[in-house]
Amino acid sequence: MKTCVFIVPQLSQPRCIKRIKSIYDAGIPIKVYGFDRGLYSENIANIPFPVERIIVYPGKNKFSRLFFIIKTIRNIIRTNKKDSVFYLFSFEVAYYATMMGCKNYIYEEADVSAVKKRFAWQRKYFLRKDRNLVQNAKLAIFTSQGFVEYIFGDKSPKNLMLLPNKLSPFFTDEKRDSLYKHEIDVNHLRFAFIGLVRYFRTILGFAKVVGEKFPQHEFHFYGDASNKELLKFETEKYKNIYIHGAFSNPQDLEKIYSNVDINIVCYDPSSINVRIAEPNKLYESIYFRTPIVVSKETYLERRVLELGIGTSIDCTKSEDIESFIKSISISDIDKYIKNMNSISSEQLIDNADEIVFRISEIL
Repeated sequence: MKTCVFIVPQLSQPRCIKRIKSIYDAGIPIKVYGFDRGLYSENIANIPFPVERIIVYPGKNKFSRLFFIIKTIRNIIRTNKKDSVFYLFSFEVAYYATMMGCKNYIYEEADVSAVKKRFAWQRKYFLRKDRNLVQNAKLAIFTSQGFVEYIFGDKSPKNLMLLPNKLSPFFTDEKRDSLYKHEIDVNHLRFAFIGLVRYFRTILGFAKVVGEKFPQHEFHFYGDASNKELLKFETEKYKNIYIHGAFSNPQDLEKIYSNVDINIVCYDPSSINVRIAEPNKLYESIYFRTPIVVSKETYLERRVLELGIGTSIDCTKSEDIESFIKSISISDIDKYIKNMNSISSEQLIDNADEIVFRISEIL
């Protein structure tokens, strides 16, 4: 059997760790090369599989970083070209790897990079490249049906596999049955954002409305932040906003969710990726029976409303946030939780059987 060589743009990313572990646990020979951007650092300390090399990014100079990434990927491919199939996480890694001559590869995409480009001609070019990467892959994995629809419409390639970012098998049906959840008091609600804080306009905007208008409620940030200083500066004057910092995923999730009443997942919809993604917070919220609030005009909104597990608002408008908080009722919360209880854990926890089977065939 050939070796599955992983190239990971952010080694501490929980999704990547979960995916590699499932393949490693299946007895498939692996090598792992992972970049470290300094985020989710707690997860790197507990990686449950051998790592060939952790690659720390150099300084902040954009061009030197780009050159370093390309050179590193080229060396990994040259070193492992014989008897290997490369598992490439992200468009950037796959794009540079194929430029360096990588032909035998599996491609996983959890973010459509083309939509981040400034000019229309750039977006068109990189979307075409994205389609080519999928079509030439031994297997392509997308984490959202929204991505499939955006890139391919209703005619997706036969080698494309949809694998939503569900919960790690660390969680089980038995654990879910024994979860502790405090009684919800609508007169003292605990809102929270759980994960890397990036969308300051919407997430921070929601927290500040709680801080300014609703002293009887609380807002909690659990996780790292892309700009820790800004987050602290914007929230330090509010006594009912709490910043807990980074945590270990999945080990700390149960404790965190046990103290959260409503999960705020209002990512900024000005980003096309936000509008088409299906984040893991959907599955976490259902598993931990925590009603979810998401942004309007998104694929995630469609899923949340279909399942009846939360609601959507325009988090770019403080008046809409304020109106929503005033409207929260215990009957709505109970309805969302009841609908969550009707969804089996089997639908929420990652099952690696199909991807392991497909990769075993390729190797």
